[in-house]
Amino acid sequence: MRGSAPVPRNGNGARAARLFAALPLPERLRRELFGASGAIAGSLPPAVFRRVPPENLHLTLRFFGPERGPVDRGRITALLRERLRACCPGPLTLKASGVSAFGSLRRARIVWVGFVEEGVPEGEPERLLRLQRAVEAVARELGLPPETRPFVPHVTLGRLRAPSRLSAGDLRAAVPGTPDAAWSSAFTVREFGLFASSLGPGGAVYERLGSFPLA
Repeated sequence: MRGSAPVPRNGNGARAARLFAALPLPERLRRELFGASGAIAGSLPPAVFRRVPPENLHLTLRFFGPERGPVDRGRITALLRERLRACCPGPLTLKASGVSAFGSLRRARIVWVGFVEEGVPEGEPERLLRLQRAVEAVARELGLPPETRPFVPHVTLGRLRAPSRLSAGDLRAAVPGTPDAAWSSAFTVREFGLFASSLGPGGAVYERLGSFPLA
């Protein structure tokens, strides 16, 4: 299209993979989150809400962008390991805290689930925030512009193709109500990963490039 930005490509001419650091989620919780996105889709007109498949649900720490120039998987991996040797926050205990949307409910664009950290000793900074700041420091070392928006721990459930109206009741109804739901339980994260996202015929395909223990 005339005037459109060029699609980033690697040295072989193929579309460049997009790299990001993220926390994995337990499989059972991912299934419940996908069920929640299905409930939200049912409250909207057909084909408006593009759900994130369960295997792609994750909590993003930092998006590095298309792999080219300084955004190189080997360099990012080395910098992340160096940062963790200097300051490793330890395992994280997280819990889902509710469904929300970016943008007003009248014109929602992205629906997400927030997460809070539990078990932080009084007087200590949150370990999740310390980890995110360490990953952000790596992005700065790569020469990427700083992230100006405050870090909001969340998992994206889906994106709306056009701004649509949602109600607070729609969001509450998406939360599983059973007492034994994984949604209601805290879980421990002992590592995070560096991922590459490539666009395939069926949508984004994620590949884990490396794992980084938090202990």
